[in-house]
Amino acid sequence: MKNFRAYIREIARWLAVILFLALVMTATMLLNEIPVYEIGYGMLLCLFVAVAAVCIGYGRHCESFRQLEELRKNIAVVQNEMKEPEYMYETHYQDCINILVHEKDRLENERMSCQQDMTAYYSMWVHQIKTPIAALKILIDEEINTYLDDMEENDIRVTNIRQKQNELFRIEQYVDMALQYTRLGAETNDFVFEDVMIDEVIKPSIHKYAKQFIYKQLRLTYTPQDITAVTDKKWLGFVIDQLLSNAVKYTKQGGVTIYVSRSEQANYPGNCEDETTTDWKHWYDKENITCEESVRIIIEDTGIGISAEDLPRVCEKGYTGYNGHADKYSTGIGLYLCQAILDKLGHSFLITSEQGRGTKAEIVLPLVPLLKK
Repeated sequence: MKNFRAYIREIARWLAVILFLALVMTATMLLNEIPVYEIGYGMLLCLFVAVAAVCIGYGRHCESFRQLEELRKNIAVVQNEMKEPEYMYETHYQDCINILVHEKDRLENERMSCQQDMTAYYSMWVHQIKTPIAALKILIDEEINTYLDDMEENDIRVTNIRQKQNELFRIEQYVDMALQYTRLGAETNDFVFEDVMIDEVIKPSIHKYAKQFIYKQLRLTYTPQDITAVTDKKWLGFVIDQLLSNAVKYTKQGGVTIYVSRSEQANYPGNCEDETTTDWKHWYDKENITCEESVRIIIEDTGIGISAEDLPRVCEKGYTGYNGHADKYSTGIGLYLCQAILDKLGHSFLITSEQGRGTKAEIVLPLVPLLKK
């Protein structure tokens, strides 16, 4: 009914013209003393033709409207699916649409080319900057070995060298983060899903941050577990690195504890039957899997925690919050990358925290079989 009223409003001017002409013809025939029944017969015939024309026009109007609705759902193929124009103004409108589509394609191609060039440049820059970083690391290690032979560990020169090591390690982190950031935004990715021993992902990260734990005199608790899950080893390792980095950065005393366990479906935040919460269905055959269990990786620290008002936004791009303002080195990118990577991997990510009592980051991996070819 709404479409019919809209159609009537569109043709109202033509209906008014037809009605005016009918009145003029009726008046003319009456002045010529034509019998009223003949005039009435002619008017009924004209009315029948007019109603038929309106009904046919309304049917074509509904069909055109339906086609437009279909085009809106798949606007990318608008050029190929548009109906043949019936009027000259429709031809001009379609020409304008075609010009806009070509311009959009040109701009999209330019954007993709610029993005590819930028990704290639940053990848090249990261690999080039790693050479002087590696050289500096060797020089600093040689320097500290020299001083340790002659001086005590708490000597000021040894302390300064330790600080140089920490700053160099921070530079390495930021370089690696820049590389992963550009890769994550690329049109293609290098995800490789396989059965991964979770312990083989966590241990390299622990080894990588061992010196940071020793330097800050923090305790690290982790009991290796013989648990496997389907994931990408490299990208999950990057997420673990970022979470350990945050834990070390914002923990002044106490330590960090890492748990790995299996849990029942009731504890998993998603539901296999809920299509809106199973992004991993893009990588796995949903009909041949079960979600009765999941693997949980928990990294818990005793650091300064996150304030209640910052907690809902900590994974936003560039958001640093109170802790970020207190720490001038914070970028607001680390947790954003963690969330984005885990979304692409099909894993869930949950952060709980209480200011002054520490933070707990939890990764949930659905325990599903790898899709067989």
